[in-house]
Amino acid sequence: MEAEKKHQQQQQQQEEQVDNKCLIPGLPDDIAMECLIRVPHEFHSNMKSVCLKWQYLISDPSFYHQRLRSNTAEHLVYQIQPTHIMIHDDDVITSNQKSQTTQHNTPPPLQYGLTMYNATYQTWQRMIPNFEIPIFCQCVTLQSCGNSKLVLLGGWDPKTLEPVSDVYVLDIIKGWRKGASMSAARSFFACAVVGGTKVYVAGGHDNQKNALKSAQVYDVDKDEWGVLPEMEEERDECMGMCWDDRFWVVSGYGTETQGRFRSDGECFDPATASWSKFHNLWPFQTLSPKCNTTSTLSGGKQCEWLWFLGNEQQQQFEHEERRCSIVQIPNSVIGTSSSSSCVSVTTLGDQKVFVMSGNGSSLKKCNDCESEGAFILERDKSNGNIKWHHVHTPLAFSGFPYSTSHLLI
Repeated sequence: MEAEKKHQQQQQQQEEQVDNKCLIPGLPDDIAMECLIRVPHEFHSNMKSVCLKWQYLISDPSFYHQRLRSNTAEHLVYQIQPTHIMIHDDDVITSNQKSQTTQHNTPPPLQYGLTMYNATYQTWQRMIPNFEIPIFCQCVTLQSCGNSKLVLLGGWDPKTLEPVSDVYVLDIIKGWRKGASMSAARSFFACAVVGGTKVYVAGGHDNQKNALKSAQVYDVDKDEWGVLPEMEEERDECMGMCWDDRFWVVSGYGTETQGRFRSDGECFDPATASWSKFHNLWPFQTLSPKCNTTSTLSGGKQCEWLWFLGNEQQQQFEHEERRCSIVQIPNSVIGTSSSSSCVSVTTLGDQKVFVMSGNGSSLKKCNDCESEGAFILERDKSNGNIKWHHVHTPLAFSGFPYSTSHLLI
């Protein structure tokens, strides 16, 4: 008891000493703060090592709140994508994988990693957590003024290629932690954040390749899972998203109709704890809705559901009843030889969307790009006109992402 009391006193004295120190010697703290909030996010972990004053500052949610208020926050795009990229039929970018391919005459094992693209500073970075990234895991983000999080869910074990129930949470301030697992392993499921702190999952398939109706909700702050009512239909390879404060599960297929995507979808309303079925949501029987849809923000409010379609799909969809707006993907994004609209999209805030193509090899190269396939779509608020801005993408980061999400930090 005495030892604990002494420790608390020492900690209090240390905090008082830190409070009495300047953030930057010779500068008033308000000016020093204006300097520190402008340091790019990638250097924040290094800043914690400078002194205790900075460590306490960077670990305080108010620091990130100040970055948001001063418009110095950065747009970060997180992606689950392949870590080795095929250059030719038998060439890969890393020497050890190339050696492995040559010795065994087989491709290297499928490996996925977590990539972060900083859209503010236009930099790419491979994140290295203390665990193996599951293949085809879902990646979602929870935006908060000072406590934003990234959550990875499900997917396949990289060694056994079996579905997993694992959950990993990256707290932007505290770092990685292992979250409570889902009640059952699943992959290729619908997933979305609804209500700011809860992640909803539904459908997908189990380790026997059986399509699922089941659904769950994860309270990230409490680290607890809850069971939801089952959907009416089995939905493997379905698309999940939040729209109108509800959880939407679009298309998918059943166990006996594998590969034939349904045209309907189901919507879960947290207020009534019930599902509703909607028809004519996805008219493309052979095309997965995965990654091709997103909702855009205007003035901080969700305002529109966007579907990114190639010319062929747009023509097919012109006369269908729909609850969304169509964005035609130009050939410069998906390539002239591609008949499908294979893109991964995530919103970046007011009328901006990050788009990454799965057909980079057929695109027109820019002068300084090792690869291509990433763009930022920007819409003019006054007239709705669209501009496509090319994103320089090094070859190591050009793999088509399975899952993409965004944080403003």
